[in-house]
Amino acid sequence: MSLEKWLVQAGETKVIDLDVVRAIKIALVGGQIDVIGHDEPTARVEVHSVSGRPLKVSMDGDRLEVDHIQLRWDTVVDVAKGLGRRGDRADISLLVPRGVALKFDTVSADGLVSGLHSDARVSTVGGDIVIDGLRGDIEANTVHGELSVRNHTGRVTAHTVSGDVTTAGALTRFSVDGVSGSVFVDAEDAPDEIQCNTVSGDLTIRIDEGLGARYRINTATGTLQLDGEVVKGTFGRGYTATTGSLDSKWVDVTANSVTGAVTVVRRSPAAPAAQRLTDASAL
Repeated sequence: MSLEKWLVQAGETKVIDLDVVRAIKIALVGGQIDVIGHDEPTARVEVHSVSGRPLKVSMDGDRLEVDHIQLRWDTVVDVAKGLGRRGDRADISLLVPRGVALKFDTVSADGLVSGLHSDARVSTVGGDIVIDGLRGDIEANTVHGELSVRNHTGRVTAHTVSGDVTTAGALTRFSVDGVSGSVFVDAEDAPDEIQCNTVSGDLTIRIDEGLGARYRINTATGTLQLDGEVVKGTFGRGYTATTGSLDSKWVDVTANSVTGAVTVVRRSPAAPAAQRLTDASAL
């Protein structure tokens, strides 16, 4: 395989057109990264506003890598403060095939991923991440950055400390582990399972009217509001209930919390799709 590479210096702007791209890896400290899917096998990389150290872009066979510094999620939290002081940042726009496999890590850079039909792995310390219209599985890690997933089809697995997580779409499964970040889930159709483990973060879920559900909730002092019924005083003993039919399509809702509230509401069947997405952030 032939290796091509480019080094973009501070203050430079560069546009790179590439042939077949099937996988992308991005490591960015600060700035903005936009990854937009299109129907062609080719890709275009546009780099602007580079500051700090040079940004490296490389193409190894069909694998594209955009790298401001070698980052791994298992070390990025430890070095975040030092990286931030260096002022390394860049604004990057990628137009890529919809089917590319995507992985990116950021420290404080914000990110937008739109229109991909593949799995994505995203990690950030403090950047806000928006993933829109993805068809596939998402694995996301954030410390205090906000994660917003919209118009999604597939599974979402998230880990957060204090960053809020908002997810909307035709979810097959949703799972989140957190500490204090709030979690909003607007699930269309019939997801197999919605699972949340948190310390003090609140969990709000909206599911379709008439969908059968089994609830298994554990909370020490948090308030439960399930389908309009308020449940108090569980004191860690756990609460189990079912509603509707558990034949064929139904959802398993499992939540474990110390002080966080758990709320489940129903979506009106007449609500248009656009309203569903708009209302998700207001729950």
